[in-house]
Amino acid sequence: MEFLPSLLTLAGMHLLMAMLPGPNTVVVSWLSATASRAEGLRAAGGVVIASLVWVVLSLFGVGTLLLEAGAVYAALRLLGAAYLVYVGVRMLRAGLRASVPGAADNRPALAGKRPFVAGMLTTLSNPKSAVFWTSAFLVAVPAHAPAWLYAAIVAVIAVQSALWYGTVALLLSTGVAKRSYLRIARWLDLVAGGVMVALGLRLAEEVRRELAVRAAS
Repeated sequence: MEFLPSLLTLAGMHLLMAMLPGPNTVVVSWLSATASRAEGLRAAGGVVIASLVWVVLSLFGVGTLLLEAGAVYAALRLLGAAYLVYVGVRMLRAGLRASVPGAADNRPALAGKRPFVAGMLTTLSNPKSAVFWTSAFLVAVPAHAPAWLYAAIVAVIAVQSALWYGTVALLLSTGVAKRSYLRIARWLDLVAGGVMVALGLRLAEEVRRELAVRAAS
């Protein structure tokens, strides 16, 4: 029981992060509503696997290495920003075409019609996750923590991610949700695309400011 508070703290932090509207939720929701439940669940699976990748890498100290290798960290974040903008532009184009009869039946595919890859790339596009989890582990996990605690952390994050994003996919792919989507498809596409583009541009702007500060110092 000594390490239960640490596990619960990290579980709570992860659940709050997952529930906040962000690229992962946007992609899973959009694919579920515009394509099918199966595609939404595949995208959720990609998000879960990529989340575990960042968590495991953080356990091995990759977050610290990224911070120390500033140029590499900046380059990865810029690549992530570019991907988010790319996805957002495709969603925006879908919204602009939605007024054309039959356009809703020809939705743009993300990541080459591979929703699992789309979900995975969306999550991997944010290397800040590794830095966040590295910091979270340093704060919440005691230095003498046993190996089973780290295994439990990975398991809890896997289960919570699957439950949350799976629920999003199931809810947004119901008949009621899809019929509602079809009525306001254009505006939802435009909103989803705008959110993704804004998130990508914000990430790029963060990198630009950091590089400017570093160059001036």
